[in-house]
Amino acid sequence: MHDRWIAGRLLGLAISISFAGCAVTDPTLYYSLGQTTVGSSTARSAESRVAASGPRGRVAGPDPVSIGVGPVIMPGYLDRTQVVTRTGHDRVKLAMFHRWAEPLENGIARILADEIGARVPTDRVVMFPWRGIVARTIQYQVVVAVDRFDGSLDGDVTLDARWRILGKNGDEVALNRSTITETVAGSGYDPMVAAMSRALVALGQEIATEIRALPRSP
Repeated sequence: MHDRWIAGRLLGLAISISFAGCAVTDPTLYYSLGQTTVGSSTARSAESRVAASGPRGRVAGPDPVSIGVGPVIMPGYLDRTQVVTRTGHDRVKLAMFHRWAEPLENGIARILADEIGARVPTDRVVMFPWRGIVARTIQYQVVVAVDRFDGSLDGDVTLDARWRILGKNGDEVALNRSTITETVAGSGYDPMVAAMSRALVALGQEIATEIRALPRSP
């Protein structure tokens, strides 16, 4: 009888622990960079803002250009799942319960590829890595090195990136640096992520403008 009583108590304790575990919910929120309308930016001229908010439709051409986007090279402080906010000139904060739903470099490449493809315009845009026949058909490759991409929850977001465009044979045909600032329209992580998306759209527009000016390689 005593053994049965002990077994019953242990079973009841196990059930209680199981229910307690089920009652605990994960408070972590996950964010993904998304396409958004370009807002005002202190780093762009009025003409650039008008161009960035203009029509995005693709136009048919006899020989659409093939573009590869990537790799996107990230600084160490951003190479993590946590959303990083800037709390001072040389201080950043890692959010415990606010994280990226995908590697940040993948989200950056995705937004840039979409924007470049719409602005050049072409449907032949692929993201790094690529191999085989795809690698042989790429006419221009966009390599991006991010130096800074963060902001405050109720201030500004800053994107500082150096980017190169490589030709079909790997030769460098363009080298630029872009510093784009977007105002966070509200307080919290959602408005900040939206501002980061707008900054990437603006960068994609700048890169697309450069590609449009390049000669089409055979």
